[in-house]
Amino acid sequence: MVKRQIATIVLVLWPLWATAQNYAVTDTVTEYHNKGTFYHDRFEGRKTANGEIFDQNKFTAAHWKIKLGTMVMVTNRNTGLQVIVKVNDRCPKRGVFDLSHRAATAIGIKGCQPVTVRILPDGYEERWAQQETMFDSVYSKLVNKAAPEPPSPKENIAQAPKKIDSKKATVERYNLILSESVTHTQAFEHIELLPRPYRDNVIIEPTEDSGKVRMILDVRLPADNANDLGRALRHSFKDIAVTPCE
Repeated sequence: MVKRQIATIVLVLWPLWATAQNYAVTDTVTEYHNKGTFYHDRFEGRKTANGEIFDQNKFTAAHWKIKLGTMVMVTNRNTGLQVIVKVNDRCPKRGVFDLSHRAATAIGIKGCQPVTVRILPDGYEERWAQQETMFDSVYSKLVNKAAPEPPSPKENIAQAPKKIDSKKATVERYNLILSESVTHTQAFEHIELLPRPYRDNVIIEPTEDSGKVRMILDVRLPADNANDLGRALRHSFKDIAVTPCE
């Protein structure tokens, strides 16, 4: 009876052991599920764990365990987009893969999203370097958005205001501001307070307050639905607020 109970416990704990096993650089087959996020700007110019200077424009990442200098393929499980990064720093949070802004942008990570991590064999250094050119145009468009040119005075006079057909008008959508000012570490802890379906929809943005971030729940709901969701989450997020989508 005791042996049977021990066998049952081993079977139950097997998946937990499998996810906690070492990230061996020789294992180029196993795919590990992590949470993908990106560095705060305050780390720009600081030394990483392997002595390099951190640069938001490089394809690098931090992880708590993977050997420094290892090339890793990161896949955003929500978009299917992939990027090769070099692990050159340490992240204290287990299960979190901290990307540079450029790497996160390349695969569509806005806040905290599920990613798959796979260690690459030797020989991917050249492909990693080639990404500089491959993603350059996309990244520059996303980061350096050109401001729209203001209409000329003649256009303003010529164009009369148009009437909006209420039946055809698009319903305005809203997101929820979960917190205006928390630390990066607190943001990850607060994500765990959300119901599981919403955890992958949190956008983490830096604020003017150095070292602080803003948490936005990207749900894009009509006003009534957004207010209902806000009331349901208020027990965990006291300062929650509804905000129009940009």
